[in-house]
Amino acid sequence: MLKQRVLAAVTIVLGIVEGALIARFVLRLFAARPDNPAVQALYAVTQPIIAPLQALDAGQPQYGASLEFATLTLLVALPLIAALMWRKAK
Repeated sequence: MLKQRVLAAVTIVLGIVEGALIARFVLRLFAARPDNPAVQALYAVTQPIIAPLQALDAGQPQYGASLEFATLTLLVALPLIAALMWRKAK
């Protein structure tokens, strides 16, 4: 019972992180203004999450529209991690 609750809580957290990463991906793709306070807050929250994969974005422009490969990689990896956790738990 406790195992299922912990697994559900972890899944909810992963879902929230996935949503924030989707928002970041779309904002970067459509060149959102980085001086907007909401955009700054989202970038500040998601930066530590994608920091380990920043080497994938070495050739990307700092400002303007860009396709962040680090974010895209995490958008694919996080659901796979959640699915593996659920499968292993059952």
